[in-house]
Amino acid sequence: MKFKRLAKTFRQGAAEADTAVERDEAPALQAITPASVPEAGLALPYSSNQEHLAEELQKLQLRLQLRLLEAPPGSPELALLDSEIHELLDDGSGNEHTINQLTSEISHLEQRIAGRLKASQEATSGQSGDTAPRLMLPHVAARLSLSGLELSILVACLAPELDSKYGRIYAYLQNDMSDRRPSVELVLDLFAGTAEEQLAARLLFEGDAPLMKLLERRGEYGDSLSPLLARPLKLEDWAVSLLLGYEVLDERLRETAELCLVPLPAQAGFPLELEQKLLRFVQHYSSGGARCPGSLLYCSGPDEAVKRSGIRRVCGQLGYSLLTVDAAKLLHPETEFSGRLRLLGRHARLAQTALLFTGFDSLFTGDDRYSLQLRLLMEMLAACAPLTFILGEAPWGISLTGLPLQFMQLDLPFPDAAARKTIWSDFSQEYWLSPEVNLEELSGSFRFTASQIRGALNGGENLAMWRGSPEGEISASDLYEACYFQSSRRIQTLAAKIHAMYTWDLLVLPDEQLNQLKEICRQVKYRALVYGEWGFAGRLSLGRGLNILFSGPPGSGKTMAAEVIATELSLELYKIDVSQIVSKYVGETEKNLSRIFDEAETSNAILFFDEADALFGKRSEVKDAHDRYANVEISYLLQKMEEYTGIVILATNLNQNLDDAFARRLHFKLEFPFPEKPQRELIWRGMFPAGAPLDPGIDYDFMAEKFMLAGGNIKNIALNAAFYAAHEGCPIGMKQIMLAAKREYLKLGRTFLQSDYAPYHTLIEVK
Repeated sequence: MKFKRLAKTFRQGAAEADTAVERDEAPALQAITPASVPEAGLALPYSSNQEHLAEELQKLQLRLQLRLLEAPPGSPELALLDSEIHELLDDGSGNEHTINQLTSEISHLEQRIAGRLKASQEATSGQSGDTAPRLMLPHVAARLSLSGLELSILVACLAPELDSKYGRIYAYLQNDMSDRRPSVELVLDLFAGTAEEQLAARLLFEGDAPLMKLLERRGEYGDSLSPLLARPLKLEDWAVSLLLGYEVLDERLRETAELCLVPLPAQAGFPLELEQKLLRFVQHYSSGGARCPGSLLYCSGPDEAVKRSGIRRVCGQLGYSLLTVDAAKLLHPETEFSGRLRLLGRHARLAQTALLFTGFDSLFTGDDRYSLQLRLLMEMLAACAPLTFILGEAPWGISLTGLPLQFMQLDLPFPDAAARKTIWSDFSQEYWLSPEVNLEELSGSFRFTASQIRGALNGGENLAMWRGSPEGEISASDLYEACYFQSSRRIQTLAAKIHAMYTWDLLVLPDEQLNQLKEICRQVKYRALVYGEWGFAGRLSLGRGLNILFSGPPGSGKTMAAEVIATELSLELYKIDVSQIVSKYVGETEKNLSRIFDEAETSNAILFFDEADALFGKRSEVKDAHDRYANVEISYLLQKMEEYTGIVILATNLNQNLDDAFARRLHFKLEFPFPEKPQRELIWRGMFPAGAPLDPGIDYDFMAEKFMLAGGNIKNIALNAAFYAAHEGCPIGMKQIMLAAKREYLKLGRTFLQSDYAPYHTLIEVK
């Protein structure tokens, strides 16, 4: 194939490139012919990366022609190929060149390339990065500090990847038509010069040499059993794409990383102010004058989707692509950690790509098993990565002393109630919500990230369509159910979920207690307004949740009141089993408490500690190690209660046993009194469901007067009476109630004298 045939290939690539540009794809090869190259004196900058590659290939072709003239005759078998090889190297002029002519042309072309590269560099410094062409050979040479000899070897290895004729020429020059890749010996003969220079150039092919970052080192390409001079050289496929101007992902990284070339618009929730700070920070330290050109930004916070979209937007504005790496997959036993780090560092360094590490918390363990991997990772980032983002939840705990990295930690916490209301309002414009949906209540009840809010709205629409709602209108019940789909469900392994069903009409309490319960609900509903719009959040670093104490005798309605609150606010209620929390092992109780509060935070749940005095009793004087650790547990619990932003309800039968420190942290303290006769009658009347068959002769006044019991005991009597009636096949009447009352009294260890319950005692007298 003549060089003009190569030019034809380049022209075809140019047409494809124009189409690719219209599709916003990576550039393809563009056409360039030797005749269209300007003279050295003009020193015009290169218009494209492909134009520069074409001139480098032209220089290589001249060197191959020179090598063919200088080479001794080959084997007789190869003599038949002489004419074909000469035709492949023919420049189309029809003239035969002498050694002196070729040497002069090579020198002239080298000067012209050098002049145009200088002009391109000067032009680039005056243009924005998205308009100036990026010349990949000089870029890679600068990033790897390649010498002119190494750059020539790089071009020689690239040539057969672009035109198969170079493979035939290499095979001919090496007297082996079965191997069409340049050997170390051939490239040294072409470019190294004297024997002494060739001996010194062997160091270019050592394992850690810059050039070897681009060459294949697997299989036969790294076979130490073969002499170095005989080893074939081949560019990695990734390196070929890089030199052509394409950015692709090395196939060995595809299981652990993902390349993002197109920036995404930032989701709601990523602050514009933070985006501007990021841009200013990175632009300052990437300007070239900074002591440490590499920047490392650690981003903490619960909403990974918002962080990732914001980072991709920032990278897009900076002109960076983004290589996202899953740190957990990087640590997989079957993954060669150091090898993957080398590939990641190479990509970041040569393609000028930002790195983004997700799942970074998996590298932090109690036994520091990954301390070596962390150190190797930090060293790689300092050496190779211009810009790195790390996403995590735990505080940054790695020392960067001695590493040339500009570091900054960013925190994207849960949005506050006011911000959540704004996000709900913005996102809801895309959905059809029922008029009954109250976004302010949702923002106050659910401590959601922007991604969770989006997920809740999508889930609500799915539920609405599933239930046959017209036009997909989302009802309040659909949306609340979808909200719980977004919450963590792991808390159910730590606490028992109570399916709240009680409402205000079933709760019988004095007016004072009822009013306090309604105040509790109002504080949750208007949290967004008070803390957000009115600015009270700025006055409280802790204690934004609600800590409530219910005290009173067993059966007085404490659990029912907790259910009423959960029903009113459409929140889940979890009853904490104290026996599952307290542990005899040091530190285990604190771990259990931490897990409960952390999971409740994401589940937006009400925590109900029944018989709280068993866990929250008075701190004792320290007499031994047991007392000291018990006090530590109580102090830790106090801390978690203050940090929790939801509702914590403590229920106790013995108010006097509660530690004073808890009393100071309580927002509400409700005494549940033993019900008087009027309350007992209301409890009796509300205890039987509408579908239960009742005898019209039920004497509610008698039951309220004679049965001095709490609401829990009354519930037991009513239920047992229903079972008696079901067995006898009759309505629920006084006979069944009297039988059930007798059983309840015996269970409580109290006497049940029939003479005290006239005239109904005759119904249960044994005859």
